[in-house]
Order: sequence, then C-alpha cells, then structure tokens
Amino acid sequence: MIRAEILSVGDEVVSGQIADTNAAWLSQRLGDLGVAVLAHAAVRDTRAGIIDAVDRAAGRAEVVVISGGIGPTHDDLTREAVAEAAGADLVPDAAALEHIRAIFARRGLEMPGSNAKQARVPAGGDLLPNTNGTAAGFRVTIGDAEVFVLPGVPPEMKQMFDDEVVPRLPEIDGAIAVRALKCFGMSESTIAETLGGELDLDGNPKVALLASSGVISVKFTACAGRCEAALALIGPPLERARALLGDVVFGEDADTLEAAVARLLAGQGKTIALAESCTGGLVAHRLTNVPGISAHLAEGIVAYSNAAKTQRLGVPGELFDAVGAVSEEVARAMAEGVRERAGTDVGVGISGIAGPSGGTPDKPVGTVHVAVATAAGTVHRELALRGSRETIKDRAAKHALNLVRRGLLRCRSR
Repeated sequence: MIRAEILSVGDEVVSGQIADTNAAWLSQRLGDLGVAVLAHAAVRDTRAGIIDAVDRAAGRAEVVVISGGIGPTHDDLTREAVAEAAGADLVPDAAALEHIRAIFARRGLEMPGSNAKQARVPAGGDLLPNTNGTAAGFRVTIGDAEVFVLPGVPPEMKQMFDDEVVPRLPEIDGAIAVRALKCFGMSESTIAETLGGELDLDGNPKVALLASSGVISVKFTACAGRCEAALALIGPPLERARALLGDVVFGEDADTLEAAVARLLAGQGKTIALAESCTGGLVAHRLTNVPGISAHLAEGIVAYSNAAKTQRLGVPGELFDAVGAVSEEVARAMAEGVRERAGTDVGVGISGIAGPSGGTPDKPVGTVHVAVATAAGTVHRELALRGSRETIKDRAAKHALNLVRRGLLRCRSR
C-alpha cells in the first residue's frame, strides 16, 4: 500500500482564516485512488518550517502532496524551501515562463518581474504545467518519496492533480474502493442503532458514519487486489444498509438533496414553485445548482414581509394577527398560493425565525414551518432547529427539499 502525507502551506490556513478544503479534497481523491493518507499538516509561510515539514513527511511516506506558497510574492516560499530540502538549485523553465507572459499579454499587460519565479523548478525535477494560472507546479524526489508541489488556488490545484499528478503516482499494489449512502431526516445515533451489526470499523469493508451539515453518510471502504474486487466486497453490506434505512437514503456518494429532488421531478414530469421567507431563496439556489432544473422549476419568490406574502401569494392578512407569520397556517397558505399562481404540480412554503433575535417563549429562534402543497393536499412540518442564523437557514432548506422528496416518492409508489 502506498502511503501519502498532505501539507498545506500558508499563514492563513494555520490561523484558520481560510478553511483547508484542499487537504480534504486531496485526501478523498488519494483514497479513491488506493493511496493511504497518513496525515495532514498545515505549515506557516517560513522557509525553515516548510523544510522541516517536508523532511518529516518524506521520511514517513512514499508520496507527499503540497499545496500553496508558490505564488509571485515575497512570502511565497514553498518553491525555494522544497528545492532546499531536495538539495537542488531552482532553474527557470522556458515554456512555463512563456506561458505566464502569454497570460498577461491576453489581458493587455506586461508580466511583472516577480512572476518569473513561478516558472522555476528544482534541477532534476519535473515541471507540472498550470493550464489555469501562472503558478507552475513540480515533482521532485526527496529520499524515497515523490514530492508533488501544487498551487493553493483550489481549481488550479484540482486540475493539476488530476492531469499531472495522477499519471505520475507510484504503481499502487492493491486497490481501495469507497462508496457511501447519503441520508437525511434521521439522527446519526438512530442510524447507528438501525444498522446495528452492519457497522464495522475493523472489517473489510470498513463501515462507518460521517455527519456533515445535517447529512449523514454511511461510508463503506474496502481493500482488495483490484478495484472491481473491492467494489464487490462493498455491494452486499451496502444493499443491506439501504434496505434497513429505507427512504431515509436519498442518494449515494457525492449526491445532494437537490439532485435527488430534481431526479424525481424529471422522472415524474412535474413542476415546482417556491415561496420562501426565512431561507431567503436558499432552496431555489440549491435547486438551480442542478443542470436541467429549468424544465421543472417555474419560479421562486422570497416573500419576506407580511405584505409580500399577501400581495404575491394571497396569504390572508387576518392570519398574521390570528396566528403570526411563523405558523403552520401561513406556511400552508404560502405553499398553496405559490402553487396556484405559478400553475405547478408542487408548491413549497417556508416561514421561520432564523435569529439571532426575534424569538419568543412560544416561538423561539429556530422555529420553522415548512409546507408542501400538491393536488393530493398539503403536508406540513414544524421544525425546532438550533445553531447560528446560517445553520438554521441551511437546515430549513434541506428539510424543505427532503419533504418534497418524500412526497414525490409517495407519488411514485402509488
């Protein structure tokens, strides 16, 4: 099994000013390729610190992947530090330098002299072209490790990894396969109890739970001589878990709730309209991230004020005095009103208190009412959510999508 370590370079990563999404992506991608990731480390922009981290990682792993610190400014020191760790001089690459000049020329600009450092690679190393930016990456051997240095900009890093690093990885003895069932609407502990003996952290496949922003992934990881054999090991326990969890499972692997809803709308030839208040258009945003949704999403209205709810959706004004805007009755009226006015098969209404202020003893922050209207009637859920304003909006949007999804599943089973 090939072992790897991941280094992320940058003061802003170490200080927490930006999230280290590069390490997360690289770790998952390497795992999918059958490479065992031993560790992640974040390193400040200092030559000594980078050299020390590279030396330690290269002493433990066959592959080291570094992102960040190869820009044109004085504090971009990764290129120089890795060359020093490799005991090699930095030398210019003519093709990379011309590529950088061409980028500036297309913008009608002359290349600043500081950008020339981005075309330098350690002597004896391989240049990794950057088709999306000015920072060329490189590969160099340090001890028994292959060290790959990539840009910190995520789109540049990802493309360089797939195009340039993957073909250069050492030959992998054995394969790792990873599959996941994506679940929503059941807590992590309840899923664990439901699956019982199916969860096995020491088996092959290894089966574990991962919670992220309300979505629970049941993750299956198997090892075998070939990828096909590893996938075959995953098949039976994955299907047993799917049967035990039922419609709590909305998809697999990188699937999303909005994609699951879009598939059901397309499969049934149905249309949907949205009336959102506290979520501020977040459900519409999620759905419009799905290609092809224009055939099914008619419109989304952010009816934030009571007046807008009445004027745009036909919510009776007396409801606000009688039960308040955050209520089952108003959410139902919003869903039914947007469905009728848009002429769609499905209407969604959402009203709630996202906080941090606005709550009362009877309706605390996190109280959200979601309604979904169809020809068969209107269903409603009252949610008691916790967390920041952003978290409450996120969870409310996901619950709304899940309520639509489960309603469409019932229609399909009739």
